[in-house]
Amino acid sequence: MLATLSMNGYCQYSPAPGKQLELGGRPGAAMDRAAASGAPAGGGRPEAGNHRSNARSDGMGMHSGGAIWLSDAPPMRGGGSRSGNARGGGMGGMNMGGGYGGRAMKRLWPRAGNDPQKSSFAREDAQASTEILLVTPSSTPEGEPLPAPAESHTGIAFEVPAQGYYRVYLTTRKLQGKILNVCVAKAEVANFGHGGDEEEQARGMQAPRILESAPIEIVRERQPNEKMFFQLKSGDEQPFVILQKGLPLPSARVRFVSHQGWSREAVSDEQGRVSFQVIRDYFPPWGEFQKRFKATYLVIAEANAAESGNYQGQPYTSVRYQATLSGSYQPSPSDYMSYAWGLGIGLLIFLFSGVAVYLYRRRRVKPFVEVRFDEAK
Repeated sequence: MLATLSMNGYCQYSPAPGKQLELGGRPGAAMDRAAASGAPAGGGRPEAGNHRSNARSDGMGMHSGGAIWLSDAPPMRGGGSRSGNARGGGMGGMNMGGGYGGRAMKRLWPRAGNDPQKSSFAREDAQASTEILLVTPSSTPEGEPLPAPAESHTGIAFEVPAQGYYRVYLTTRKLQGKILNVCVAKAEVANFGHGGDEEEQARGMQAPRILESAPIEIVRERQPNEKMFFQLKSGDEQPFVILQKGLPLPSARVRFVSHQGWSREAVSDEQGRVSFQVIRDYFPPWGEFQKRFKATYLVIAEANAAESGNYQGQPYTSVRYQATLSGSYQPSPSDYMSYAWGLGIGLLIFLFSGVAVYLYRRRRVKPFVEVRFDEAK
């Protein structure tokens, strides 16, 4: 039976022997504690009252010195992120990473941190073991191994020859004392094109999106009547399912972090389900508003289990699990419609004021009248 937990920077990532990387983040850093509120009794979907904001509390909360997650963009120098641009795409679609000989490629970067914009590259640590699996529309459900990048800035590259969903699982394990830390960073890449093979597209949409061997994973539930080029919008309610070995994982602590760093927490129900509303956090000046601005969100799920065993010849008495999933969202149409309405109303007011001033000045103008005086009379 799994329970919620507190963690502090235990996830590690090693890309290759002799060149190890750690996704531990800043030492001693912790995620903000949630405001105290009860978990949903007897299961059921968490309601708004069960969500937890990023206010601090002395109660049980999620902690992490830096979550492992896979990004479609590398961090910028100075700690920023390249995420957030006018280029859209499907839900979970990643930027094209280039190719060789005309082959289509995608590229993902392992990132360290709990903020979509401020998360950095990995850092060195020789104690973590890493496994990377790629599940393609044409591969077996178990996936196929991918080589880890020799250096973090090169990212994880793979070909995308077929249409459908590609899923990458980066699993790290590290023993700390008697605790085995298991972290699964997942990315789902949608690869669809206009005018492609309709049968291939249909198979890609219907293909399973679960890895039954994953120690823990987050699955984004599809929206009703979701199409190939679906894009999550600000204001939408987005449910997620937390799974362990393909089965629902209840009582997991789940945190949603928006592009600007706003966060909210909830606890998964008996079906492993949790739902978050994507808040609006894009407020540029009117002249700079981009209706296709692509923002990044990050979902982090954490739980622990009283499991014992041996790892690399060393015994452990409990296991800490962490799963991450990133995705993208765009401004709601009502956002830029409100900008358009505001601009239109402003123009009308300006025109009305101009016409009123013109008419007022016209009425003040007195017509020329010639008056002659005959002094002889």
